[in-house]
Amino acid sequence: MARPPQGYPVLIQAGASADGQDFAARWAEVVFTAAQTLDEARAFHRGVKRQAAAYGRDPDQLKVMPGLFPVIGRTRAEAEDKYAVLQDLVDPVVGLGLLTQLLGDIDISGCPLDGPLPELPPTEGSTSRQQLVYDKARREGLTIKELYRSLTGGRGHRIVIGTPEDVADLMEEWFTAEAADGFNVMPPVLPEGLDDFVDLVVPELQRRGLFRTEYESTTLRGNLGIDRPERGAATELPLGPGPFATQE
Repeated sequence: MARPPQGYPVLIQAGASADGQDFAARWAEVVFTAAQTLDEARAFHRGVKRQAAAYGRDPDQLKVMPGLFPVIGRTRAEAEDKYAVLQDLVDPVVGLGLLTQLLGDIDISGCPLDGPLPELPPTEGSTSRQQLVYDKARREGLTIKELYRSLTGGRGHRIVIGTPEDVADLMEEWFTAEAADGFNVMPPVLPEGLDDFVDLVVPELQRRGLFRTEYESTTLRGNLGIDRPERGAATELPLGPGPFATQE
């Protein structure tokens, strides 16, 4: 059968632990990650690119895309009102369950919700996400209740609440500071949240020369600026057992 236009599908990875970053540097073409601050995002971006170069790869062929949870209003007050409504919809059982999951399935049900997050043992799950949650709680002085409410929407990714200009400001700052090559946009609700981003933020990014006005390619790979792999490159992929684990 004919080889697909992209050579093979874009390889996307998520995971920020030491093992996850090493795997991404060796194999991934796009990395989804979570970062709360510019410094965190820049450190991850530089680190994984440096590792990719150590594997003999072109760092520009690895695109780092932090998650972004934008709550958009035509005014900041409107955006804050939207976020407040979403926060009021968070069911305590769901919120506490999500926080427990993000902490690596460590049970905190016996802790007072209006108290701070206590010191907990290391998880055998996602250590990077557990550390991100700890850092957010300490940095912002959040109670357990405030913490799970803030995490339920963004799942630990960066939340930005404001006007289209506010959202574009953050995206431009992270991009120009080499903290992100793009973003994994996570609308708070669908379809309205995505419509707000497309109708309000995208034109602002285009006005600043930060986003295309038309597609350059007919494939995802091409529009991401990732080269089409040479024939035979698929033989190097880390394939596992299963009916689709075949190689050229």
